[in-house]
Amino acid sequence: MKSARTYFFRGAVILGLSCLFLPGAFAQENTLTLTLDKSIDIALGESYSIRNLEEMNIWAAKNLWAAKAAFRTNIDLSLSAPIYNEGFKLIEVVGDNPIAKKYGDYRFNGQLDINQPMPWLPFGGGMLTLRSQGYQMKSWTPSIADPDVDLISKKFYSSISIRLEKPLFTINDLALNLRQAELSYERQSRVFKRSELDLVYQVTQAFYHLYSQIENHKINREKVERQEQIFETTENKFKAGLIAEVEAMQAEVDLIQYRNELKSSDGSLEAAMASFKQLIGIPLDQAIDVETELEIAPVHIDVDKAVGLALQNRSEIVEKKIDIEGQKISVKQIDARVAVKGNVSAYYDLSGFSDPTLPLSSTTEELFQSSWEVLRDTPNRGLTFELEVPLFDWGRNKAQVQAAEAQLRQEELQLSNLYVTIEREVRDVVRNVSQTYDRVQMLKKSNDVSQKSFDISLQRFANGDITSTELDRASEKLNTSKLSYLQAYNEYKLALADLKRKTLYDFENRRSLVEE
Repeated sequence: MKSARTYFFRGAVILGLSCLFLPGAFAQENTLTLTLDKSIDIALGESYSIRNLEEMNIWAAKNLWAAKAAFRTNIDLSLSAPIYNEGFKLIEVVGDNPIAKKYGDYRFNGQLDINQPMPWLPFGGGMLTLRSQGYQMKSWTPSIADPDVDLISKKFYSSISIRLEKPLFTINDLALNLRQAELSYERQSRVFKRSELDLVYQVTQAFYHLYSQIENHKINREKVERQEQIFETTENKFKAGLIAEVEAMQAEVDLIQYRNELKSSDGSLEAAMASFKQLIGIPLDQAIDVETELEIAPVHIDVDKAVGLALQNRSEIVEKKIDIEGQKISVKQIDARVAVKGNVSAYYDLSGFSDPTLPLSSTTEELFQSSWEVLRDTPNRGLTFELEVPLFDWGRNKAQVQAAEAQLRQEELQLSNLYVTIEREVRDVVRNVSQTYDRVQMLKKSNDVSQKSFDISLQRFANGDITSTELDRASEKLNTSKLSYLQAYNEYKLALADLKRKTLYDFENRRSLVEE
């Protein structure tokens, strides 16, 4: 039987190893492993860019809601409780100098307006208002006949009226404001979708840049490991008298250089990780790792289909059409400044004062009842027609209209040029996808050959068939081959991502990126 001491020793060893690897296990659990799709999903929900765009969407939606609400009935109430005035005025006295006497009043006033916009009326819309008004006032003032006597009154005024304001021969501002809000909302929706795709491209670009930094760091570490092996072999050969001292010294210099490059890549990797975290919206202290498949499959792209999809789906075209319509509205507004304008104002008002002979002790209810009895018998009516005809402004407005029309033609020219630009961009990116795919395939084979060549060179160096200089050349060729393949792979993936955002179509998975 084994002694208790043996079991205790084994248990201590196991416990020690557990403690040694436990922090690494926790670190692994806390590390967020990101694929490209997962990074995009996080960015579309958490990044600063998308949250800022969502606030812009809210702004446009609320502006549209406010413009629609302007068509609905609105109610305004104004209260003045109280209005108090007090002062002195000079009273003429026969045979003596004027004397100063105090006067004053205070009132409680209220007015309720029920407004109904009528933008559907032709020639400029209109506004219908139902108004109810009332106030109670108490005043005191010295009598002209006898300045020592104060005239005190207490009265109540009430009024109910209906009023119409109808512009003539002018543009309908309410309808135009609504249309502008609708255009702004539609434009912002298009901007949001386009910005989403731009963000997807930025995340893709940053993802592969980070992946390149990680792989470059791995390559630099492999260079150090290979050079350490070469240095060890060289050192042994030098001690055995098989090579010159200069070769051993050169191997040591190369090792120092590769270690410095590894240290430099540490800083570049740390900076790339921080930038990527900020872009997608995760905390800077969150540990991350990225993973992707280096295997690629050919993607068939019909260039004519790609151009057609871009011209059909690109939001820039719709945005430019919205700009053109907005500029047409601006031309109308500028032209309307000197157009013949008219306005019709009409009102029907029932109003009355309380009986002035009522005693001062009368209650508010009694005063109101008195004014109401008078109100029913005292209608007030009115109608006003105003006409404004501009005669001469030295051609100022005409020049402003012509300037606005020039801007409109400029917008239309930009739209025509945009069609050409989009077609050119799509054809360029399709060509780029094809070229980068061919380059990736070629460099993949070159990378495989370089790896085999280096393995053979390393064995030949160990056997003494080649010098350390020849081995160093084989090592550098392998490093260059790996970096070239990695760069070509990233360029191919970015070209596909650029094709997505320029056509709003995923040719890899054969699906549209436009919501039905």
